[in-house]
Amino acid sequence: MISTPIHPTQTHYRKSINTLHPIIIKPKLFLLLISMASSVFLLYFLLFFALSSPSLSSHHRFTAPGGRRLDSSGRDPKVQQACRATRYPDACGSMLTQSGRLSPDPKPVDIIQSALSVSVENLKTGQGMVQNILDSSTHNPNRSSAAKTCLELLQNSASRSAAAADALSRGKIKDARAWASAALCYQYDCWSALKYVNDSSLVNQTMSYFDTTLIVSTSNALSMMRALDALGPDPVSWAPPKTERDGFWEPHQEASSGSGFGPLSGLAADASVCKGGGGGCHATVQEAVDAAPENLEGGKRYVIRIKEGVYDEIVRVPFNKKNLVFLGDGMGKTVITGSLNAGVPGVTTYNTATVGQSRLTLPPSAFLSPFNCFN
Repeated sequence: MISTPIHPTQTHYRKSINTLHPIIIKPKLFLLLISMASSVFLLYFLLFFALSSPSLSSHHRFTAPGGRRLDSSGRDPKVQQACRATRYPDACGSMLTQSGRLSPDPKPVDIIQSALSVSVENLKTGQGMVQNILDSSTHNPNRSSAAKTCLELLQNSASRSAAAADALSRGKIKDARAWASAALCYQYDCWSALKYVNDSSLVNQTMSYFDTTLIVSTSNALSMMRALDALGPDPVSWAPPKTERDGFWEPHQEASSGSGFGPLSGLAADASVCKGGGGGCHATVQEAVDAAPENLEGGKRYVIRIKEGVYDEIVRVPFNKKNLVFLGDGMGKTVITGSLNAGVPGVTTYNTATVGQSRLTLPPSAFLSPFNCFN
């Protein structure tokens, strides 16, 4: 049998291991264990502190650039309170906070003005999107017509938004509500016009933008105007709008005898229209409209007397022709007729009106009179 000699140092080493059984922990492993234990303790401490300390609770406030106090979600508590009056409070708060238009300590009117400014900016984006639809619809008469109608409606909406801002700055809250309501109506009508030609991704994206951004932002501004008018200047009392579906009816006053509704009498003609023209008489109604003064103020009316006859024409009244009155010779005697109908390619129902409002040519800052957005 062959035996293998063992070196003396090896023999000594084995004896040491067999008799003493030491546990050897390397320095690096020791430090790692200490670090892990410390981390677990620190995590537990922070969790306990976060749950128990009000300074880290959801009511924590911090100051944003510009001096505005924001909550832990990054929103202004005053804005959030005011946005409770809208149908879309979350979108309202986000849009206003991100707009950068709010002062450090905004008043309710300031918040509403900012909401209206957001709406106007979104409207400009919407106009650009509709213009893109028109530019890409050269060979599609129906889509092209719808886009043209949309651009006209959105221009009208811009005018109404400007009038709302003007009225709000002068403390005319009921006027501001009326103007903002018209602006919203025009935007919805544009969306509705696109609905019938939604045959491309561009139209679909534009409709989606209107539905989720433009109409929402205008609705928010209008809802806060309503709250200010109906519930007072303290946003704490503001609540979401209600309609007749909720059993709510807006209070109103009975119209007085001098309200301006109903037949008018004793009107003197400022201009006349007669078949064939001549003798200081306009040959067409449109000619008389074009010659009428612009932007009449002070409640003054401009009366156009249309004498007996059948006038085969389409009449368009520009926005800047305010307070025009058409006075005929009676039913069946003075007749204005056109030949447009929705069956004609490229003609929508909106464009079939015999007498209607034409596209606005004034700058958006002009203050204009009320006009039904459905024409």
